[in-house]
Amino acid sequence: MGLLLLTARCVIAAVFLRAGLAKLTDLGDFRSAVRNYRLLPPALVPAVAVSLPLAEVAAAMMLAAGILPGVVAGLLALLLLIFAAAIAVNLAHGRVFDCGCAGAAPQTISWAHVASNTALAVLAAAVALAPPTALALWPGPSGPFSVTTSRGDALPVVLTVVLGLVMLTVLRRAARVSRLSRTLRRPAEPAPALTDPGR
Repeated sequence: MGLLLLTARCVIAAVFLRAGLAKLTDLGDFRSAVRNYRLLPPALVPAVAVSLPLAEVAAAMMLAAGILPGVVAGLLALLLLIFAAAIAVNLAHGRVFDCGCAGAAPQTISWAHVASNTALAVLAAAVALAPPTALALWPGPSGPFSVTTSRGDALPVVLTVVLGLVMLTVLRRAARVSRLSRTLRRPAEPAPALTDPGR
């Protein structure tokens, strides 16, 4: 169980680190996405659009390093549930737009996003309830449940998760390059023939 929770901790950290960095590199689009949800007063949109990705990156780094993992995982579980609720509210009102997830390509909100955010929230809640202390710089308060994992068992898990995420990123990039290459090789449509109006 300890190894599973450590894996969950690493996966959640990687998800939030990738999402936060992607949002920071394109703040204009993320600001538009936050505005599209229509859940915040317009005056708060710019501040949230900047502070949310910064908080995601900071939380991801703390979780990866094992700094107060139980507390951080609990806050991220709450944040994921807020994301799921925000998407569900808009879908219930028949509104569809870019989710602002800052993935490889724009994605419109869907019930699949609600499900994935909820599933990640469950994982984060599990980490919060029984935070793994292996490879943790500052374990902080223990949760209601206690699990132990030896450092020797934990290191291969972390390395496997990191290598898996790197491979997934490489494969996604390769797929994007392949799609772009096919688009560039596609022959252009011939221009319509000009007709002589005098005939």
